[in-house]
Amino acid sequence: MPSFKKLSATAVAAAAILGTIAAPAASAKSDPVRSIISPGTCKSITKLANEGKPVPDPSILHDEDSVKPYFKDGVLKYKVADNFPYRKQLDAAVAEWNKALKGKASLKEVKPSEADNDTIAIIYKPDPNGYVQGSAYPDHKMVFIKMPNAMYPEALQGTIAHELGHMMGAGHSCAGALMAGANQNPISYHVTPLDAAAIVQGQFD
Repeated sequence: MPSFKKLSATAVAAAAILGTIAAPAASAKSDPVRSIISPGTCKSITKLANEGKPVPDPSILHDEDSVKPYFKDGVLKYKVADNFPYRKQLDAAVAEWNKALKGKASLKEVKPSEADNDTIAIIYKPDPNGYVQGSAYPDHKMVFIKMPNAMYPEALQGTIAHELGHMMGAGHSCAGALMAGANQNPISYHVTPLDAAAIVQGQFD
């Protein structure tokens, strides 16, 4: 029986008491390759990344010790399923990553007819439970986005960006980052300097 490594980010919308609506909260679930980074280390490396300084031992931010073969050249090629309904959020997530990576690595969409063995697939597979949810399968070059509607577009964009981060080799990292893992709050729906360091540092710099 094949073993699938599954990395997912889930955001669940919640309503606050007193009639105000809270922003969707997010948690990430995985079968971790790396242990969770300690709060003290997270504080220091987040500060360094925000200041534009190198992070010591960037391997703690990586999902594995080596870049996936499809990303060896630093370009993540992807194709999008015809029925994918959230192009605005996908395009925004890709644009954020490309800006944060500053040309050291990048994401590039290709037409299905131009796809090759190094192209990952972004697939729409809605989950009726209503959660903002996605799953990344780097070993199988697939990202599934499962949200059945776009009620929370920022959370949806963040979920897509998070899964793309996994496809580029980033593991779960620290509270306050896009790549925050399970029960690490607050989370970001946008790419942070620490997230960019997880892709670039020690791999493409």
